[in-house]
Amino acid sequence: MDTIQAAFGHDTALCDRILAAAKENRDQMQLFVDIAKYMSERTGKRSSDDTIDAPDAKKRKTTSAPSTAAASPAPALNLTTTLNLKDASNVLYSVPETSFAVPQRKKMTVQLAGDPQRLEEGAVRIVHEGSGINLAVPFSKIEQVFCLPVPEKATRQWNFVIFANQTVDFKTGDRVIEAEQIVWTMPETAPANVKAADGFKPLDMDTYVTSTMRSLNACMKAHGKNVIIPTEQEFASAIPQSHRKGEAAYHVKAHKGSKDGYLFFLSVGIVWAFKKPLALFTFENIESISYTSVLQRTFNIVITTMPDPITGDKQDIEFSMLDQADFAGIDEYVKRHDLNDASMAAERQAKKLNINPKPKTEGAEEGAPNAEGADDDDEMTELQKAEQALQDQEDEEEEDYDPGSDGESEGSGSDSEEEGAGGGGDDEEGEEEYPEDDEE
Repeated sequence: MDTIQAAFGHDTALCDRILAAAKENRDQMQLFVDIAKYMSERTGKRSSDDTIDAPDAKKRKTTSAPSTAAASPAPALNLTTTLNLKDASNVLYSVPETSFAVPQRKKMTVQLAGDPQRLEEGAVRIVHEGSGINLAVPFSKIEQVFCLPVPEKATRQWNFVIFANQTVDFKTGDRVIEAEQIVWTMPETAPANVKAADGFKPLDMDTYVTSTMRSLNACMKAHGKNVIIPTEQEFASAIPQSHRKGEAAYHVKAHKGSKDGYLFFLSVGIVWAFKKPLALFTFENIESISYTSVLQRTFNIVITTMPDPITGDKQDIEFSMLDQADFAGIDEYVKRHDLNDASMAAERQAKKLNINPKPKTEGAEEGAPNAEGADDDDEMTELQKAEQALQDQEDEEEEDYDPGSDGESEGSGSDSEEEGAGGGGDDEEGEEEYPEDDEE
């Protein structure tokens, strides 16, 4: 909104119309922001453009990609020079034949490109000459980069995952919306075919993973970002890995709808990977986390996002079939990071278990305890209800095991009365004989 007001603020009526249309449609908001940024850039260049001869001005071509983020004091990325595919001199780090999963399953070249003196203006480039893929992710537009172990592989492999606010085709300068998530895989082996400039060359003990991670960290340092890796201090699964015994697993298997995947609980948020579309839930974007469908072996979690800044709408994203063995670790992670457990919220109230329901009148006649118990059941979470059901089952088993001791149960009491009624005469005769025995 600040960007739009800065560009159109001189015309109050027009600015109000734009903001009204943007509030109705978020895509419209992004379009207006891009137009505003484009106008601001053109306005800033007018003074310098006037000094250029007319023939040269006609030859110039604007290739700057429209930005999707808020205005930044950093210089605009010049895709014509910094990201020129034919200019190999600005490639700082390059790994050919790298296996990609997103945006396409191909072997492509991953590059870190830019001026060593101005790394903040560089970008991650994805190149595949045969298919014409020429993606660039400016370092300034990277939301976060993760390096996550590939689950259930006998050989150690790691996936680099990039969540970006903007990707562009660096040959045309066009924004590529569908490629704002990038995933490539690297092994823990010596980097044999890495090409790197001074300051980015792999060290003797490096692997593809460590050398790429260090190079990415150097390029993103100016933007306050670094590659995030999982740690046991944050979260480690309680389920052992059968193929690599003794090693911690950092993933939790789950389902999002019909798609299976993995959840990673990390220092900046929760990542859902590795099939498209991936999802990143940073702490500041999570309103609450709640547990549902808690069963003996599995449970679900629901992540509620913060309200949309334009529409005010929230989203509930449910991940199902998590193993019960990981419940304690996930719950500890949620509490440690103050992610509010909304299981008790009104919209999350579970349905009351319909076991031996009592009429409302009976509860009212017997007094407050029964009425309060009904209210408590309404506020019970699925986990608490499951524990209560197990406790009730144990209580029933204990009652069944105590067959009429002390004549307290109704069945044992009736048996005693029947025996007394049937053998009353014998008992009376016995009582009369006892004194005779004593006399004898």
